[in-house]
Amino acid sequence: MANKFDLLASNWDQKSTRVEIAKTFVNTVKEKISKMKEFDLLDYGCGTGLVSFGFVDDVKNITGMDFSEGMLEVYSKKIKEYNLNNVKCEKHNINDNHLPQNSFDLIVTSMTLHHIKDTNDFISKANIALKSNGYLAISDLDKEDGTFHDRGNDGVEHFGFDKEQLTAILEQNGFEIIFYENVYMAKEHYPIFCAIARKRES
Repeated sequence: MANKFDLLASNWDQKSTRVEIAKTFVNTVKEKISKMKEFDLLDYGCGTGLVSFGFVDDVKNITGMDFSEGMLEVYSKKIKEYNLNNVKCEKHNINDNHLPQNSFDLIVTSMTLHHIKDTNDFISKANIALKSNGYLAISDLDKEDGTFHDRGNDGVEHFGFDKEQLTAILEQNGFEIIFYENVYMAKEHYPIFCAIARKRES
C-alpha cells in the first residue's frame, strides 16, 4: 500500500523550499566537518537524495535509507542517471530495525527526525552505527505550533524540537555537540536548525 511519501515522490524536488533546506544543510555540514574524503556516509530518510547527492564528490561511499519505495525509486533513477558507483539505497524502517553497527563515519538526516516516533531510539541506534569519533548531523524544525505542514500532520510525530531537550538526548546517548544553530527560515517563520554532534570515545 502506497504511503503519502510514495505519492509525493515524483514531484518532491520541485518545491524550492525543500531544495534550499537540503542545500543549506549540506553546505553547513561541509563547513563544520573537514577531511571527509574517506568517509562512509549514511543519509537516513534520504527521500529523493537532495542531501545525499550534495556529498557525492566529498565522501567515499553513500548509503541512502528510507521507508518510502516511491522515494527510493526516484533516488535509484538518479544513481543510474549520474552513473554513480559509490551511492546505493535501501528500504529501512527505524521503528522495527537496527542500523548496521560500526559502519559509518557520518550520518546525516534532514527533515526526517520529526517523522520518527522515538527520538531517543533513533539517536541511540545512530550512535551504535557510527565508527569511533563519527558524526551525526541533523537538520529539522525548531519547535513549532503544528502549522508547518500544509497538507496536515498525518505521519508527523513531533512539532519540531526544543534545543535543550534534543541536546540532552544527544548527550545522554554518547554525543558531544559541536554545532547547533538555526540555519534557514522556511516559509518566513519556521526556523530550521542544524545540529552536528560527535560520538564520544567510550
